[in-house]
Amino acid sequence: MILSNTCKPRQSVFDRSRRDVVLNIDDLLKDRISPDQFFDENFITSGMQTLLDKVFERLEGRSNQASTFLLSQAMGGGKTHNMIALGLLAKNPALRSKILGKNGQGSRLGAIRVIGFNGRESDAAFGIWGELAEQLGKKEVFRDLYSPLSAPGTTAWINLLKGEPTIIFLDELPPYFANAKAKEIGETTLAHVTNTALSNLMVAVDRPELSNVCVVISDLRATYEDGSNELNQALDNLANEANRSSLRLEPVNPQGDELYHILRTRLFSDLPDDETIRVVAQDYAEAVRKAKQMDITNATPESFAAQLIESYPFHFSIRDLYARFKENPGFQQTRGLIRLMRVIVADMYTANSKGVRRADSAKLVHPYDFNLNNEEIQSEIRSINPSLTEAITHDIAKDGHSIAEELDIRLGTTDDAQDVAKLILVASLAAVPGATHGLRDSDIVSYLCAPGRDISAVKKNVIDYLPTQAWYLHRSVDGRLFFKNIQNLAAKLHSQANSYNEESCLKELRKYLEGLFTPHSRDCYQDMRVLPALDEVELKMDRVTLIITQPATNPVQNSKLSEEWQKFYDSADFKNRVLFLTGSHRSMGRLIEQTRQYKAITDILAEFNAERMASSDLQYRDAENSQDKITLSLRSALQETFTTLVYPSRDNALRVTDYRIHFENNQFDGEKLIRDTLEQKGKFTTDVSSDTFRKKVEARLFRNQQKSQWNEVLRAAATNTEWNFHDPKALDALKIKMLDLSGWVDDGGIINREPPKPETQVNIQLLSRNPDTGEANLKITPVNGDKVSHLQNYPMVTGVS
Repeated sequence: MILSNTCKPRQSVFDRSRRDVVLNIDDLLKDRISPDQFFDENFITSGMQTLLDKVFERLEGRSNQASTFLLSQAMGGGKTHNMIALGLLAKNPALRSKILGKNGQGSRLGAIRVIGFNGRESDAAFGIWGELAEQLGKKEVFRDLYSPLSAPGTTAWINLLKGEPTIIFLDELPPYFANAKAKEIGETTLAHVTNTALSNLMVAVDRPELSNVCVVISDLRATYEDGSNELNQALDNLANEANRSSLRLEPVNPQGDELYHILRTRLFSDLPDDETIRVVAQDYAEAVRKAKQMDITNATPESFAAQLIESYPFHFSIRDLYARFKENPGFQQTRGLIRLMRVIVADMYTANSKGVRRADSAKLVHPYDFNLNNEEIQSEIRSINPSLTEAITHDIAKDGHSIAEELDIRLGTTDDAQDVAKLILVASLAAVPGATHGLRDSDIVSYLCAPGRDISAVKKNVIDYLPTQAWYLHRSVDGRLFFKNIQNLAAKLHSQANSYNEESCLKELRKYLEGLFTPHSRDCYQDMRVLPALDEVELKMDRVTLIITQPATNPVQNSKLSEEWQKFYDSADFKNRVLFLTGSHRSMGRLIEQTRQYKAITDILAEFNAERMASSDLQYRDAENSQDKITLSLRSALQETFTTLVYPSRDNALRVTDYRIHFENNQFDGEKLIRDTLEQKGKFTTDVSSDTFRKKVEARLFRNQQKSQWNEVLRAAATNTEWNFHDPKALDALKIKMLDLSGWVDDGGIINREPPKPETQVNIQLLSRNPDTGEANLKITPVNGDKVSHLQNYPMVTGVS
């Protein structure tokens, strides 16, 4: 149920020559308008219907209606269109019957006289009254009022207009008054004379003699202040003199659904049936329901569907977003929106350079469905608020090189980032004081909900990320994202980041990695070198060094190291005193860029702190939020880059294992992960006090020899790649323990792990002696033994066995 299958645009939508055509009263008066085509492409609003009813009731004499009707709405709001519609129906009884019905308003009238004046005709030689008289073929009635120009009185107007039913249109009078103020007539001005003439006309048409005559005036008070005072004075004179006021009408109700009816009628010739519209609305409601379940929007699916049924084929948000900028200076309200939507619909139904039409995939015309790389569309948007031109070209659309377009390319999405940016742009176009700018995240999500769109990914990858990249995107105190013609923190961040060379970024990356991998337990590795040059590393016999290296473009297959670091290892004496952390070269560029961003935001916050900026300041809070997001991106890049742990194994070879950096509650202990990984692989051990450890030392470090210099034992631990990493104090602790137990003997620095058993002997201590018998009590203590043997009546006593 895509647009191209359900809705057929009028051919006029694609006719560029018609986009600039603005009908005026002169076109009506000179019969340059096709009545059938006009009503085929225009919707009769409630304001227009009221005007038709009231005017024809007055002309038929069926009710005591007002004699003057004031169409009150800003420029482009439909005033002239209402006049033309009334004029066409007045002049054509057959058309009147077709549009209003055989027994409708005005059915008892024939052709009605229609005259009028366009205030843009500032050079009218005989004033407004002369032009009106000439259109009636009665120019001579006012012949005494042309030189000098004098205002017709009430009677003069009655004499001119009495008889046939007549409608008088006075359109765009304020610019006429602005010009007339500069034309002197005696001691007064043409503006004053015209004011008097109009005041007299309004009084005249309120008289019984002209009960079948009415005046319809358009008010441009909001746009042309210079003439509106004169016009208001004329209207006030009418109220004072005739003791009644004109009837004010608003051609288009900006709050109701008339806007959608107008757009549908003007832009499309064929639309689907109600059931098709209902199905499309339900598809969108289901998308909203899923978003609501994810708690990323407050929209109600049922309300969403109901509003879409009312607004189809347009997204209902168009009316509310349009209302924000309809009061912009120079924007022509309804006419301006029709013009804008005309070029947008034409673009959606036109294939791009790749042969793709947006109407072949979209089910609605959304507020973001405009191609800013289309010069005509961009020109229309710029004309609404020219101050956002830089925001458009830098952040939203620049033939694939804007922030949003590049984000879409990186994410592999068609237009998610661009749609978000364009939606925020539409909500930021207002250029009048006190206007609402921007949208909250939940509103953006709800307006983007559509069948087939992964809205959760849009929230995470675009809405949360785009503010850190776009230069002109700001967030208000109440959380709205909006575009403004002032560079934001992201622009400052970009400028700051670009001021750093690669060496500065590497220095910052070293600092960050040191914070993650600096050893505290120091039992697995004791030293660390981060992204060092080869000549900056010196391996020590008694310390294991962790080397974090830049991933190689063409790594050695077995070790995943660069050729330089492989050669470094191959030539090292203490091969068992090093391990490497490396990984994927593909993500190194992103890691450098994220480090650049991280350094920039860190420096910016330091600058804010130096300036004593309050932490509650919106700019400071934005910086903190950006730091959080940039830190997450930096960590993500780290996780993608450093994925391989390389350590020495048997036969002097290097062994490779996966290493996955994982932050939990914003914390990561690099040393612990290395310890755990190597312990799991059997390279690191904490078992350094058991007899098993002693036996391993004697077998591998003593090389099964009985004696060895202790320094050679330590050297073997540093060179034997099959030996475990362990607490560096473990070997000396074992030595002290074994010497204390006499399991080992230290003979001048040479450790004997199997010393000969010492000679046995006894210590004899005389405790007492009987002088008479010569018997003695002795205390005999074995030395280097635990058993004493003796013989009686034997010349020799042997001791220990």
